[in-house]
Amino acid sequence: MDNSTNGPKNGHAAQTVEIPLTSWYAAMKRALQQDAPEEGARLAQVVLQHLPRHLWTYRWLLRLTWLLRRWEEGEEWGRRLLQADPGHALAWRALARAAEQRGQRARAQAMWQRAFEMAPFEPEIRAGLARTSLEAPHALAFNPACLATLYRLGGRWAEAAALYRALVRAEPRRIDFQVCLMVALWQLQAREEAYHLARHLVQSQPHLLMGWVVLEAVGDENDWALAQHPIQSMDPDGEFVRRVYRVPRPQETFHLRVTEEEARLLDAGERA
Repeated sequence: MDNSTNGPKNGHAAQTVEIPLTSWYAAMKRALQQDAPEEGARLAQVVLQHLPRHLWTYRWLLRLTWLLRRWEEGEEWGRRLLQADPGHALAWRALARAAEQRGQRARAQAMWQRAFEMAPFEPEIRAGLARTSLEAPHALAFNPACLATLYRLGGRWAEAAALYRALVRAEPRRIDFQVCLMVALWQLQAREEAYHLARHLVQSQPHLLMGWVVLEAVGDENDWALAQHPIQSMDPDGEFVRRVYRVPRPQETFHLRVTEEEARLLDAGERA
């Protein structure tokens, strides 16, 4: 932990410290393991005070609000995350549960289906889809989108790309399918096609993280420069891309500069 001092504030020097983001991740994970979601949510809010669009923290908040049964709050974080990652399973799970609580069964079922297609083995998602489906015995059958997810997460990029091409043709409005096709093309070294798809996506979806990641990787120096701000604001250490999309990113340590009062929240969690 590095000590530093900011300029004067209200006549006093505001003391700050730099703490690796990984320390905040570990503290939030510990809060989950110790059944202390309120503490984890407070830690997440500290991170968002300094990185308000940080996607990995959004993901933590989706898990924490789920444990706290704060369905409407989870829905809000889910909507924010879907702007950057339109197929994110935990985000769709949060929206589905909130819709279900409001008695919107058909709407909830469609959202559970979206979550299921991106995480077909996640128990809560499977339960939600079965609960809201009229034909429960068939609700959990894998469709082509589920199979594409399994190919993608298994690194079978050629098979994933072939399925996602067909899915995009069948449902051209599904941005999540386009994102997954783009990632598969990038990993197959189909750079030109991946580049054009990325350019198309970020023009209509400026907060789409993977579009900027692909542009940074395969574009020219102007694309690289344009991609820096969205990437640094949403995923500065690459944790989200590595963990969610399972593609390599530079392993960089990102330090969060926080006040001493905020740092004490982290210290208290470590002592608990």
